[in-house]
Amino acid sequence: MKRTSLILAALAASVPALASAQPVNATAQTPPAASDAGDDGAAMAQPAAAASGPLDSVKQEPLLRNWALRRKLAADGVTLNGRWVVEPAVNTRGYKGSGLNVVSSINIGADLDMGKLIGVDHGTVRIVVTDRLGDATNSRRTGAYIQNQAFTGQGKNVRFNELSWEQTFADDRLAVKAGFYPMGNDFGKLPYTCNFTNNGNCGHPLGPVYSSGWRDDPTGQWGARIKWSDPSGWYVQAAAFDVNTLRNQAGHGFDFDFDGERGMFFPVEVGYVHGKTPSDYAGTYKVTGYYETSRAALQGAPDQTKKGRTGAIFQAAQQIWKPQESTVRGISLFGVYTIADKDTGLIPAYYEAGSSWRGILASRPDDILSLSWTKARINSRLARYQAANGDEPQTSEELWELNYGVQVAPWLLVRPAVQYVIRPGGYESRPDAVVFVGHLQVIL
Repeated sequence: MKRTSLILAALAASVPALASAQPVNATAQTPPAASDAGDDGAAMAQPAAAASGPLDSVKQEPLLRNWALRRKLAADGVTLNGRWVVEPAVNTRGYKGSGLNVVSSINIGADLDMGKLIGVDHGTVRIVVTDRLGDATNSRRTGAYIQNQAFTGQGKNVRFNELSWEQTFADDRLAVKAGFYPMGNDFGKLPYTCNFTNNGNCGHPLGPVYSSGWRDDPTGQWGARIKWSDPSGWYVQAAAFDVNTLRNQAGHGFDFDFDGERGMFFPVEVGYVHGKTPSDYAGTYKVTGYYETSRAALQGAPDQTKKGRTGAIFQAAQQIWKPQESTVRGISLFGVYTIADKDTGLIPAYYEAGSSWRGILASRPDDILSLSWTKARINSRLARYQAANGDEPQTSEELWELNYGVQVAPWLLVRPAVQYVIRPGGYESRPDAVVFVGHLQVIL
């Protein structure tokens, strides 16, 4: 993959070169050490524009925000970030039995303000390291594709998650980013979906994850992205990332080389985001398409391969009701539909729908009640191949989740949930299961 290595090296080298140019706006910005409770991204800092509070999620404040050393470092341009998530789950039934499984994930990182540190205004270097522990309920008990606990998988080990440089120009309308980081940090993200504990909602739609070289937090990729954002709310972005089949495996948390390279991944996304004040009915609409150059085995014909895979993601979220004006409280709806390569994709069609009600009680404006439905349709070519060989064919898997997120403290989110899993793994023979899940999130 020498060609891939050269392309990515050139992309990564472009950001520092662009950074040396004089930005239109020379005012440096320092990201505050705060987190959106529903954000699945590895780096927890939010842009200064969100300082008044996001409309579609709850901003959390770090437990150690008043630590003197931390405040001094922030003033000097080094914003420390940390998040610890623990998710216990108990299933009532499973083809491998029932029981308790606990997983945890911790992210430690820093955002470096390059304006304060070296005089390159509007430049941010982001560093994140992740550690995940525990065995998930879906892998140990039910055999489902959709994880009941979102913060698990991709190896139970310490993993270098991100090392990236992002540079903005033209009053922050143009942003260029390059380095080593999960492409899912920038593409295919939708408000409200991380109000859920399962990874069928929280994170990214599983169609591309199971059917292409799409990678999510915490597995890094070499790549670069360019994005243009218009003040009207419209934006467009495109990127190039490498596809590597080893880095997301156990024991490969610090693989920066190109062993395991399979090709390149080119996503393009167009979206519209509206809602800037609490009086607004916030909404997000986006379409993401991708082309991947990798060669993959055909579903139903594992001895044959095909080079090149395509797919698309359609996402929408909209607040539809408020109890009163000038409040972020209210009901929002969201929907997701994905299309993956029908020849090589395990899940060629994937669906999500749900709703979140923030602030049912006026005295608890940051608590959120959420309900979602998710369905993964298994490739029919694989099902025909299984039936022809005398094996049980896989069809589709569904998951329902109802939860209530409680903002116990500015730094602590507790979210108990109940899930119902239908046809785990797409097998009729596997028992449906009720799964009780807890989500505890501490911003450090």
